[in-house]
Parts: sequence; structure tokens; C-alpha cells
Amino acid sequence: SAALLNLTKKRLLFSNDALSLDVILGDNVRYNFDYFLDKGFYWSIGLRSRYNEFHKNIIAGLILSPDQIEQTGLNKLDIELSDWTHQFFLQTLFRRDFALSLGLEQKHLKIISETFVEDQDKETTFENSDFLSAFGQLKFDTFDNKYFPGKGFLFDGDFHWYLSSSDFNNNFSPFSIAKANIGYAFKPATNFSVTLGSQGGFKIGEDSNNSLNFALGGYGNDLINNFIPFWGYDFISITGNSFVKGYINLDYQWLKNHHMLFSANYSNTGDDIFENGEWITNPDFSGYGIGYAIETLIGPVEARYSWSPETGRAIWFFNLGFWF
Repeated sequence: SAALLNLTKKRLLFSNDALSLDVILGDNVRYNFDYFLDKGFYWSIGLRSRYNEFHKNIIAGLILSPDQIEQTGLNKLDIELSDWTHQFFLQTLFRRDFALSLGLEQKHLKIISETFVEDQDKETTFENSDFLSAFGQLKFDTFDNKYFPGKGFLFDGDFHWYLSSSDFNNNFSPFSIAKANIGYAFKPATNFSVTLGSQGGFKIGEDSNNSLNFALGGYGNDLINNFIPFWGYDFISITGNSFVKGYINLDYQWLKNHHMLFSANYSNTGDDIFENGEWITNPDFSGYGIGYAIETLIGPVEARYSWSPETGRAIWFFNLGFWF
């Protein structure tokens, strides 16, 4: 359970700026802060800050090395993760349609667990580092609806170059992470829409830290870091330093603002899949979802049932209101 507080203020310091602050008070405290000074086709200025925390049982591969997993015999860990990230960026319109952002990011990431105990300590700290990175983002979005697109095209690319770290584990070396999401929505018939898409990402460099690797599973539009939604699996169930994912969403709007939904996704995820050719083999992971959603004043209200042939498990996902 949680309570959402929102503050939005336009023309705070200038006639063309805007400030937004969202705070969640509850089991998992978090906030999003955004300030943007809009200069149109010139370089606009942005500040962004967010804090997220959660407590969850996750696959051990996001934290432990293959040798540690083999030595301990652990497949999953119960962790507490906190992420505090700040960004300063400049943004302009590239060729009048693409939003191009260039900036700097400071991130503090902490991961602890009581599952993996050394020297009789109460808890084990797997990560407690500050990361400094330069980043670039390129986005083109003509979707007519963020949550239930009926037509349009989406390209969302992101590149982070991690330059330095306080290096809690003494294993940091500079590395980069690139990822992209491409989607196309169209209506083959009245009130029926199809969205086809593909995602992918990879790490460049020899850094052995896994905490910023890709982790697939769960459902959501605003997941942090390199967490990627994937039907049929719980959050952070599939991990690796590279991945490819294809998906299709079917949406039948039989009444205004009422949606009957079907989704399917497929992925290859692991370490160095673009180097060993695994990315073009038959998918190792697949999942499907059916659901019902209603568009309301507070955002989409959804119930989704998902399953995966590989696990034989079914998972329900519920959403009430706008994603945050």
C-alpha cells in the first residue's frame, strides 16, 4: 500500500520552465523530480532526480558470479535494493522530430541480502557504490497513446558510458551499456490495433560487476536501470549482459476506453550473445499475457494473466493508475 503526492509548477523561474515532483509514501518509498527549461529547437536544460527501493527475491545471476553460484548452490537471493540517481542534461530536436539528450549522471546503488551470510554478519552487502557516467538518448515517438497505442512509431535509444566508480567491490573498470526499443502500431480493423516491437541491449567493456546488467521479467512502463518487462516471468527472473526481445500486443477496444488485450514476447538473454551468435538462434524464453484494461481519470486500471511454457507457471499482474 502507498500514497502518491504530486506537485507540478509551470513558470517557476522562467516563462518556459516546468517542475514536477512525485513522491510515493508506503512500503517502497520513492520519488521522481524533474525540472525542464524548454528552449524549443535550441538546447533545452533539464535536471532529473529519482530514488527507488524495493525488497524482493531475485535470480542470483544479477548479483553473484557464475563461480559464486556454483560454490554456494544458490539460485535466488532475497535482496534489498536502493537506487538514488541524479541527471543533468541538454536536449534539442534533431531533424525536427528526434529528441536528442546529452548529459551526466551520478548514481548510488546499494544491494544487501541476508540470504548470503559471510563471517556470521547479519547481512551481506553486495554493492554500495557511486557511479559517474555520461549518457546520450535519442527518442522519436508518434504513438497516439502511451499505454494503448493505436497508431504511430517509437524509437527509444540510450547509451551510458560509465567512467568511474567508488568501487565497493574493487572490480570496476570503465564500461558502456547500449540499448534500444523500436515499436510500430497500426489498426488493421476498426477498434482493433496491433503493436509490433523489438528491444535489444549489450554491455561493452570488461567490467565484472553484474549489478547494472539486463534483467527481464514482470510488467511495467517505468522500470529503473536495465530492468526490462517480460510476460510469463516475475520481475528480475532472466539476467545477462546482453539481450534481444521481440513482442506483439493485440488490443480490441470493444467499448470506449475498454480494452481486451493479448500479448506475446520472446527473448534470448545471456552473456555476450552478440559475440557467440546466440542472439539469432531460436528464443530461449517466451511468455504470453491476456488481460482487460479500462482508461480512467487516474490512468489505466488493468488486470493481466501471464504464463510461460518454459516454467509452467502463471502470474497475475494488477495496475491501478498511471505508472510511477
